[in-house]
Amino acid sequence: MNRTIKSIFFWVLIVISALLLFQVVRSDPTKGRESEISYSRFLSEAEAGNILSVTIGGSRIQGQYRDGKGTFRLTGPSNPGVFLDVLRAKGVEIWFRETSSDSLPLQLLGTWAPLILLGALWFFMIRQMQRRGAIVQRAGTLGEPTSDARRF
Repeated sequence: MNRTIKSIFFWVLIVISALLLFQVVRSDPTKGRESEISYSRFLSEAEAGNILSVTIGGSRIQGQYRDGKGTFRLTGPSNPGVFLDVLRAKGVEIWFRETSSDSLPLQLLGTWAPLILLGALWFFMIRQMQRRGAIVQRAGTLGEPTSDARRF
């Protein structure tokens, strides 16, 4: 392969690795804007009439406070019938959505892709170093000056 093509491939690989690393760091689930609250606090806020709307997806509940002080999320019971009567009595807007059914291979690819890419980059760099070492060693055995000898 041409040396220029190898260099271009190497830098493209570096840029893709940096972008994937940025995506992994940026999409940290613990850095959400919604505050996580307990189920008991959710029930007491609902009974007090402080909740404007909720979106229920499986056991995940997300909602907005009535006074505009933000949003919240929590993991509740899988049977929403337990708290739906309280929410309806307080005039809370209730939304249901399907739970996300991302396939396992896609989740694994998203999680492992940056590591696999970094491993491939490491392997590529090690091979390049070994080739250069073999070329320098061959040049030294043929009586040609090595790269270190040329410098002085």
